[in-house]
Amino acid sequence: MDRFFTRIAIAAVAVALLGAVGCASSSSSSSSSAGSTPSGGVSATEKDFSIELASSSAPSGSVTFNISNEGPSTHEFVIIKTKDAPDALPTKDGKVDEDQLTAVDEQEDIAPSTTATLTTDLDAGSYVIICNIPGHYEAGMRTAFTVS
Repeated sequence: MDRFFTRIAIAAVAVALLGAVGCASSSSSSSSSAGSTPSGGVSATEKDFSIELASSSAPSGSVTFNISNEGPSTHEFVIIKTKDAPDALPTKDGKVDEDQLTAVDEQEDIAPSTTATLTTDLDAGSYVIICNIPGHYEAGMRTAFTVS
């Protein structure tokens, strides 16, 4: 009879341990989704001369961009709603001609080795994010972003 209770006790401990491991696994998988920061924003890295987003899309509504300037130059972060490809925006005097486009929001003058946060409301659609300091867009500081 004692063997029976010993086996039941061992089985109960094994089930409890499996349950604990399962709970630990599911709680760690609820961390932030790929491409976003723990606060729910989209991580963006600017450097000479590129813009890299951790995620190329977000749901419509309030979107926060957590921007890090890892380059030696000052940069901007301009969000433009457009159906044009990132490399097909109209330019004038080394800059994107924002008068011909719908610039939704922007963060200007992000100094080297600093961070900035830009929170804006975005409707569903296609966007291009650029740095519009003269020469930077043409050098490759542009990327597509989709809002669904």
